Amino acid sequence: MRKYIFLLLPIFLFANHYIAKVEPKNQFSIFANTNGEITFLAKNKEMSVVNEVIVRIDDALEKENLKLYQVQLALYKEKLAILENYFEKYKTIKGKSSYEQDEKYMEIIELKHSIKSLELSVANTQDILNKKVIRLNNLYLKEFTVNQYDYVSAGTKIATAYDISKAKLIVYLNKEDYDNVLSKTIYLNGKKSNAKIKKLDITPDTTFISAYKAEIEIDSQNFGESITVEFKP
Repeated sequence: MRKYIFLLLPIFLFANHYIAKVEPKNQFSIFANTNGEITFLAKNKEMSVVNEVIVRIDDALEKENLKLYQVQLALYKEKLAILENYFEKYKTIKGKSSYEQDEKYMEIIELKHSIKSLELSVANTQDILNKKVIRLNNLYLKEFTVNQYDYVSAGTKIATAYDISKAKLIVYLNKEDYDNVLSKTIYLNGKKSNAKIKKLDITPDTTFISAYKAEIEIDSQNFGESITVEFKP
């Protein structure tokens, strides 16, 4: 039974030698940020580096709302200019009480409030429209978890992607290697390398007791390859 458990470990340790698997630098889960039906899905871009739109969510209603808000906003601003011009002339009319002037000014305040509300509606609608499009920037698109014409809600997972500009190795160091590890040279497959530790946990791992997790950044595209790792003074 112990033999099978050992084979499931993400790293192997033989004396001060570690075996780690080459992994992409980072993994990303892509989620929908708004609701709607998927009208476009770049299924043919799976398993490739992508620098373009991969998903479009139906935005017809939002576009119509945005046009309506923009027309209303233009009319309200035009009306405001007229009211403000009229109010300046109204104040010069003799015999108008302060109460009557205040009533006219309240109309301007109410209209300004309506304009601010419309501007907020325009901004919110534009924000939703931006979220209807999902784009990747030089990421490896592993796979989609939805299909075209699926209806998605905010928070629905759309795809998995990786940053493969660099690679990483994850090892769990014993106490001997952990001590002063940042000053040690990393050997990969028995050869001296320029690889550096990018992350080092200063607390023992909760799964691999008495071991310290270290993440090493390397230049490699051989994902899945097993590499022997050593730390030498």
